Amino acid sequence: MKKFFVVFFIIFSLLAISGCADNGASGEMPEPDGKNSAVSVSEIPQGVNRYEGAEIYIGDKKIPAYSAMVNVSQIWSGNDYQRTESGVCLLELDGTATVKVKPKTQINYASVVRPLSAKITPVANLQDNTLTFNFKSAGEYVLEINGNAYDAIHFFISPPDENGIENYTGYGNTVVFNAGLHTSANDSRIKADNTIALSGNTLVYLEDGAVVRGRFVANNASNIAIAGRGVIDGSAFERDAVKGTVTVPLEFNYCKNIKLQDFSVLDPAGWCVNFYFTESSQINNIKIITSRSNGDGISLQSCKDITVDGCFVRTWDDSLVVKNYPRWDNRNIHGETENITFKNCTVWTDLAQSMEIGYETVGVKFEKVTFQNITVLHAMHLAAMSIHNANNAEIKDVTFKDITIEDGKNSSDGVGLIDFRVLYSSTWSDQHTSPTALGNVNGVTVENVKVVSARRFGGTVGGCKDVRAGFESDHFVENVLIKNVSLAGNRPTAENCNFSLAEKYLRAFEFLQEENFEVTGAEFVFTQTEDYLRQFNGGCNVRINPV
Repeated sequence: MKKFFVVFFIIFSLLAISGCADNGASGEMPEPDGKNSAVSVSEIPQGVNRYEGAEIYIGDKKIPAYSAMVNVSQIWSGNDYQRTESGVCLLELDGTATVKVKPKTQINYASVVRPLSAKITPVANLQDNTLTFNFKSAGEYVLEINGNAYDAIHFFISPPDENGIENYTGYGNTVVFNAGLHTSANDSRIKADNTIALSGNTLVYLEDGAVVRGRFVANNASNIAIAGRGVIDGSAFERDAVKGTVTVPLEFNYCKNIKLQDFSVLDPAGWCVNFYFTESSQINNIKIITSRSNGDGISLQSCKDITVDGCFVRTWDDSLVVKNYPRWDNRNIHGETENITFKNCTVWTDLAQSMEIGYETVGVKFEKVTFQNITVLHAMHLAAMSIHNANNAEIKDVTFKDITIEDGKNSSDGVGLIDFRVLYSSTWSDQHTSPTALGNVNGVTVENVKVVSARRFGGTVGGCKDVRAGFESDHFVENVLIKNVSLAGNRPTAENCNFSLAEKYLRAFEFLQEENFEVTGAEFVFTQTEDYLRQFNGGCNVRINPV
């Protein structure tokens, strides 16, 4: 690893000297000897809002950016939103690219690029009012101008996609949204209610530069993929929780073999991804930014055998969510959850929890849920890791492993980074079903967690006594292991973590720091190897694709 960064430093230095110039754009620089890097970006269709908070350049080419609203409040509201604009750049990168950002606000030396594990440091030029930094890998990054989390530009960088739609085979029907803006007014495939109903055995392909204003829905269907590097845009739809207006862009009910791949979803009018009684499916490399009420990111309700891999999820409500719901057509049939894995994801939670199980847990079977290699850029409100069993589930075998929390200074007083409880909720327990007994939580492992900044590591752990008439009983959280944790570079003890433990309803709680274990947290997944990067010695060809 040290050798990798030495080589990268040499490459970065060369690029910093030469820049990532558009080859032949000015004629002032000689042709570089090595292979040029390549950047591809599509123009933003007319009718879609652009980000105007900064000018963004690669070489001498100004790069377009989408406008995406984010919510600055940590108080839930049904319709009174406190939002501000952020930027989103969608790029393809082969090699390395030097980016220069010229904000409209005056810069200082406090700007940062997250995730910190990517080891990108923006260089501030106060005279030119520019920030310059280098990308050497596909991934999801956020530039926080002057260290302000709410003055940010998101860079969603994909590797080259030479085969495009040809990567997806085995589907009888193909629906392609070409580059450009698609609405119910100009595209007959989007119905008047903004719905695109999908049948089984269908591939939907969103070309780079495509923006779709609609919602994709499938019921009782199998073998469906939505893929490509386009955008699903919910900004035109109303989300008012008081009036009940909502447009969930991705909804799959009673489905199997669903694949979501590569695209971005900006400003959905409610939840973003809703899998309900869905099995054997994958969600890979999608990017989500929400800012309105109940703006949950990826919600898996009564699902089995689901993998979520490599996604960026920024939300104004829970980010990565697992719950049990009953069937809506017969609420006596309760949900079951089994074999759910979130891995290699980057999360930013402006409101609520980052990795959440519950509160709605209607159904006894609820087991084998894993969060692994997850980076939480900001946990602005509540706990980053939470289990809330507010119904009859027997929650078993939950793992939080290889987690980095860069900013855990959540706003709620007394909230730590962990919240594992069995409890009755007057808001959630009876909302979707007749009253149920409470269940238990058995078997939770929290392992290799690196906290860069937080008020404290601990939180609340324990069960409760159910005092409701007809349900009087004790309920437990048991077999909890928290192992190998660092906080601001130190190794806290259980005592200075300041846990709040409901000891009467907590069995077998262990906090362990292994003396010779190096806490690394989540690792950034580099997509280009040291040997491959050696090929790039000079300039950078920048292609901006028309729409």
